[in-house]
Amino acid sequence: MISHWEPAMPWWLIALWLLAMLAIITWSYRQFSDKISRTYRLGMLACGLVALLAALLLLMQPMQVQRTPETGSFRCVVLADQSLSMETRDGGDAQARSNALSELLAARPPVLNTLAGQGRLEYYGFAEDSHALAFANGRPLLETLPGRTALGSNLHQLLSDAEKGLALGAVVLLSDGRNNSGEAPMEVAKRYRAKGIPISCVGFGSARAPWDLSISTRQDSLRVQRDQSFTVDATVTNHFPEPKTVVITAADRGMVMAEKTIEVPANASVDTALTLSASNAGFHTYALRLQPTPGDSRPDNDVDFIGVDVQEPPTLRVLYLGGGLDWEWRFLRQLAENNEQLRFSAIIQLGPGSFYHSGLSDEQCKESLAFPDKTTFYRDFHAVILDARAAPAISADGIKALESFVANKGGGLLLRGPLDLLPPTLAAIIPQHLPGGRVVVPALRLEPNPDFIFNRDFAGILRTGRGLWLPHNTPLWVAGELKRAARVALALPYASQSMPALAAQGYGAGRAATMAVESTWRWRLGDNSRDELHQVFWTHLLTWLGEVGKAQVRMHCRGVKAPLGDELAIDISVLGADFLPAPDAQLNARITAPDGSERQIPMEPAPDEVGRYTALYIPTQPGEHQVLYEVRLPEQPLLESGTSFVARQSGIEAEDSSFNEALLRDIARVSGGDFFTPEEFRRARRVPLATSIPMRTTTRPLASSWLLFAVLSGALLLLWWSRRRIGLK
Repeated sequence: MISHWEPAMPWWLIALWLLAMLAIITWSYRQFSDKISRTYRLGMLACGLVALLAALLLLMQPMQVQRTPETGSFRCVVLADQSLSMETRDGGDAQARSNALSELLAARPPVLNTLAGQGRLEYYGFAEDSHALAFANGRPLLETLPGRTALGSNLHQLLSDAEKGLALGAVVLLSDGRNNSGEAPMEVAKRYRAKGIPISCVGFGSARAPWDLSISTRQDSLRVQRDQSFTVDATVTNHFPEPKTVVITAADRGMVMAEKTIEVPANASVDTALTLSASNAGFHTYALRLQPTPGDSRPDNDVDFIGVDVQEPPTLRVLYLGGGLDWEWRFLRQLAENNEQLRFSAIIQLGPGSFYHSGLSDEQCKESLAFPDKTTFYRDFHAVILDARAAPAISADGIKALESFVANKGGGLLLRGPLDLLPPTLAAIIPQHLPGGRVVVPALRLEPNPDFIFNRDFAGILRTGRGLWLPHNTPLWVAGELKRAARVALALPYASQSMPALAAQGYGAGRAATMAVESTWRWRLGDNSRDELHQVFWTHLLTWLGEVGKAQVRMHCRGVKAPLGDELAIDISVLGADFLPAPDAQLNARITAPDGSERQIPMEPAPDEVGRYTALYIPTQPGEHQVLYEVRLPEQPLLESGTSFVARQSGIEAEDSSFNEALLRDIARVSGGDFFTPEEFRRARRVPLATSIPMRTTTRPLASSWLLFAVLSGALLLLWWSRRRIGLK
């Protein structure tokens, strides 16, 4: 395009010269009108006019101004979608959208070479956030990214970055148009339009609804007993236009545990169930999988997972602190040996500096040669039975540890024997005021409270005629009046009034009780029904005492079913040595993914809860993820505790993977870009550039073109040859 003229002489001289030349050409044409043919004259006239026009251009010197982008002065960004929906196989057996995108970039279409020559070409992948895209052997590494698809937010981030650095010249968006998080893409496209930056879109997908078979479990997790049968409920959905017969398998660590075949009508869902059992305690992850179906566009949702916490029968750990070996301890030990739900340990003083240990590990025995004086010793126990005769031998730190065990950890404490021997700290815990004393009673029948402690004796064993009888002249250690919060669980009708033979109350987070009877072992003497009385009484009492205890570490993600690609809080609550929330713990979480890869994450204190530590983890692989917490507390050995959670394809990203071509076309239209199919983009040469990018301006005289000189020379030579041919000079 001609921008201006720079004539070699004044315009009036050029005009006179032009008129003179036209006059000469006209005269020459007419002079030979009767001597040569009209066709020959017209040919000579044309040659003269062409030569005249070329000479005129040389005299007028037309100038052309060219504006080209300043090389390297702006960025051109290719934004590739790496979200979960790009794994959809449109058309059933066709390749996944992500594979088609990878092949397109690996082919390096001409338009990308053009952009690379004009500006700095950059590649980014995105889902919820964007990152620089890596290449290996010329192919992009397009692994599926976790999280949702924030198409608008990522475009907005590019625009914000352009304001801080190099200008943004063009954006090429390669996507299926799915957007389910962040800013509205059309609002961002309007901002691009206002800044004159076009977004050209390449759409991947098919307008036809994808054919799909999927399975999902209807429970998030299960908690079952070992060797107990349980049922896993699932829903199979068929989006094919015809009915499908599908085979469902349930596998634990790759071993198929159950299999079932069902018929699913077209465009319908069917509920089904599989019955399983587990012989090993622990956390099990069962994979419910559909056998592959030809034409299935979403193989990723052909499997779902459920976490099953298989538990041993509940066990109550009880510590007996005795002032001497007696029949009560011997029969309690027999009770535990015959009841798999009870585990008894004991530290019994035999004499000065001499102690008997039972049911303790070697480490516990080394830690406490006498009565324990550290709170950490009680970490694994639910309840403590304390013989008041042992209390004077317990150190002040040991008494404080017992008080923390009840008040902070939520443990249970049962005191028996002469309560007047208790130190003031323990006296504050018990449900009765001191002083107390020893009384001897005649043969009496104790009356259990059906609404307190023994309220789960549904068979009424303790309330039958053969109930809890005391032999004649039974000694009892009784205390004074009940405290305000205390209740009587076992009453003794004696001397026209009722005395508490067993009283209890809550104390802090735990529970405390006093028992006046020291010879419950006598209830076992006689027939087998007496054994049942003894067992029912102690089982109910110890269960009530120990059922509210708190573990030193509590893992909040245990058995959770987390959506694949979403953030999961792997929080843990920790109690310190005093069983109060620990503000000074140091924690790391080591997570093992289903493929065996490990990742270590430091945990930070939660801002709104003392003793709670938090970290975020994004699972990128479906299946069981194992978490091992390493807890370091001041002056305590390393504490390790593990759990598991399950990640699966779920959430909004997996619900709708249809191709949103309309959104991509609208983004391109509003921002001033172009829309391409992948095939069109392979052939494209250029995409629109921003109007605000730095441009280089060059001015070029058109008359200096070799083509113009060639035309002038050719026309003059042809005219000369024509004249010579007819004998003219």
